[in-house]
Amino acid sequence: MKRTTLVTLSMVVVLTGVLIFFLTMAVEKYGSAALNADVTLDKTQISLKSGKGTLTGLKVGNPKGFETDSAFELGEVSLTIDASTITKSTVIIKEIVIAAPQITYELGPEGSNLDALQRNAVDYAGGGSGGSGGAGDDDAPTNEPKKSGKKLIIESLIIRDGKINVSVAGLQGKKMSVDLPAVRMANIGKSEGGATPGEVVKKLMDALNQAAGGAVKNLGLGKVAEEVEGVVKGAKEALESGDPEQIEKKAEEIGDAVKGLFGK
Repeated sequence: MKRTTLVTLSMVVVLTGVLIFFLTMAVEKYGSAALNADVTLDKTQISLKSGKGTLTGLKVGNPKGFETDSAFELGEVSLTIDASTITKSTVIIKEIVIAAPQITYELGPEGSNLDALQRNAVDYAGGGSGGSGGAGDDDAPTNEPKKSGKKLIIESLIIRDGKINVSVAGLQGKKMSVDLPAVRMANIGKSEGGATPGEVVKKLMDALNQAAGGAVKNLGLGKVAEEVEGVVKGAKEALESGDPEQIEKKAEEIGDAVKGLFGK
């Protein structure tokens, strides 16, 4: 009896370790490869008995060409897994809840950081080589692991109470915030009999970019960014001219443009 109990406990420990390893690899390795940016995870906890677990300290960096520290800081993610599917080729995740994520929307000359991440995810899921560059290029998995290995079905994915911190290039790191609309997705990968981690990342980025883009669009950032870009260009010309009056005038215009962006 004691031996049977020990064997059972050993199996639970091993299966739990396998599950934690799979989740960590899916998030960090394939997340980094799919987005072409650093994806890091501080801690993974999971109960094999209940299937409930948490991912703590999940952070998604920016692709090359962007200055802010990160694109996403998700803090704690809760999830419930169908424990009976752990050893199968397709793992069923009953629910994922991402509460109060912090998203940095950085607008650059060629679009936002979320646009770049989305392009990278599309390229990866479609077998492309990646779009905007980023960390992890040398260690990124080849196309083969994307097509083989475990797949996922996510029955419910909810993102709620999020904030978008908006940053526009040329404004010295200043930001403004707007609420992220709730995102709800159901049965990801179900119709295909399972989705690869890369395909899940793509679907998630599509939904997040759509929600974030709609919220940020209401701020009129494109118009303000063009205005600031024009003023900064004029300031450069004024500095090159060496005329103190022109320099002072352009400095005031830059100040007005920044105040306009932040509603001041």
